[in-house]
Amino acid sequence: MLSGADSVSLGFDSHCHLHFHHFDEDLAKVVNDSKKAGISHILIPSIDRATAAKAADIAEEYDLYSAAAFHPEHLPEESTEERDWAALKEVLLRSCTVAVGETGLDFHHKTFAPKKQMHWFRKHIKLAEALGYSLIVHSRGAEAEVLEELSEPLSVPVILHCWGGDEQLTDTAVSRGFYIGTDGPLTYKKNSKYRRLISRIPRDKLLVETDSPFLPPEPFRGKRNEPAYTRRINMEIRELWGGRMSIEETSYILWENAMRAYRLHPENRRADILYKYGDTLYVNITSSCQNNCSFCIRRTEDGLNGYFLKHSEDPSDSLVLSTIGAFPIENYKELVFCGFGEPTLRSDLLMKSARAASARGVKTRLNTNGLCTSFLRDEQVARLLGCFDSVSISLNASGAREYNRICPSSVEDSWEQLMKFIKLVKRAGIDSQVSAVSSSGADLQRVKAFAERLQMSLRIR
Repeated sequence: MLSGADSVSLGFDSHCHLHFHHFDEDLAKVVNDSKKAGISHILIPSIDRATAAKAADIAEEYDLYSAAAFHPEHLPEESTEERDWAALKEVLLRSCTVAVGETGLDFHHKTFAPKKQMHWFRKHIKLAEALGYSLIVHSRGAEAEVLEELSEPLSVPVILHCWGGDEQLTDTAVSRGFYIGTDGPLTYKKNSKYRRLISRIPRDKLLVETDSPFLPPEPFRGKRNEPAYTRRINMEIRELWGGRMSIEETSYILWENAMRAYRLHPENRRADILYKYGDTLYVNITSSCQNNCSFCIRRTEDGLNGYFLKHSEDPSDSLVLSTIGAFPIENYKELVFCGFGEPTLRSDLLMKSARAASARGVKTRLNTNGLCTSFLRDEQVARLLGCFDSVSISLNASGAREYNRICPSSVEDSWEQLMKFIKLVKRAGIDSQVSAVSSSGADLQRVKAFAERLQMSLRIR
């Protein structure tokens, strides 16, 4: 085992199957040893429905990342494929699951016919693009066929796991901006041809992965592989890159590559559009808001319950709609448009999304600060409200002075606009309530009395 004294501050095992039985007896030790070796991040891809759930369980327990997909050697049977596909999507909704993988083609083992493999590979590609998730691709004995399927530009990062293509195929993959994953065999003494191949890959497109428990590097051949051995592969890459930089610098470059590949890096961080809380599903379509409330979680956090919700820029209409369309939203009590900002600021998308959910028989709720009357006409507000089954309005005060203190706003007459919105809601006859945050500093007794005068129920949260 690598000693703590030799550890580096950051390292990423970008592909490690901790869900396999090989780790059942000492998983906690394996994760702890990886941290001692400087492997700060680990991603656990799956191979089927069961391992997808187990990978997510492990990722949540140990603060790691996971991915979900059907491996080309572990495709579902026709009799259960619809149920298995829906279950896999449920795993993709979990906060720790950040990629679709590993999917792809395997013409070496030929467990399933190429036609069936191709069908499922295409389903996974389509799903990854619909969700904006990175795509992890397996390509054993089918590197050319994989690149043919990926010939059209994709909107998401592609990771070619344990890549085995020749120089021409490698150059093609690199020219398309794909990330290339390399494993323990890079360190094998007789693998000079493979080292020359890996040396062709631009430094910013190379990922290190152990594929544990398989493919251990030298000097651990014959033993179970594990994420701590990522450091040994990093050392080999350091030598391929000339040997002049420190192992810490090498590891950091490779760590950054993996962070970008999985859209976890600050420069390309993917924010979750859908997130779960209990039996309710929430939709996060913007991080913009007119208010700067004293109690707002956005002041101190970038997300909630493990989900990253702070959009660097608002997601496109097509990505929001395709995400809602791809997930099994029917399995939830209701779909709540809330997110990390004020959803009515994107009123057109908000209405499209709510209608799409309603068409699938899903109840919808709008959580809002009620200030949309400052930029929408009354008839537009009425049309927007008509897309929802219910609405929850952030009140948080019993009058303008208290509201302005607790919820300072870019809307000059914010309290008056809020009152106007409440009147329009009552006129629309929609199921509604007002809410207040217990820690906001408001006089909750006065807020409760004011809600009673409005003849609206109050929820303290």
